[in-house]
Amino acid sequence: MNLANLTQEEKDKINVDLAASGVAYKERLGLPYDLYETENQQPEHLRPYFKERLEHYRENGKSFPRGFEYEKE
Repeated sequence: MNLANLTQEEKDKINVDLAASGVAYKERLGLPYDLYETENQQPEHLRPYFKERLEHYRENGKSFPRGFEYEKE
């Protein structure tokens, strides 16, 4: 699938989804992030979608190890 062929609305949704997954990833690993700023960077009409995807990724992340659970070599 060529992402360049998508509509701008579809591209915006992909970017919002990537932002939500990034926040959930940083939460899981205990890395610093600014949820308020990240949410405000999303297009206003897609903020509910951002919150929905963030919850989705938070739930999925519960099945993965947290940052402090990784073995250190």
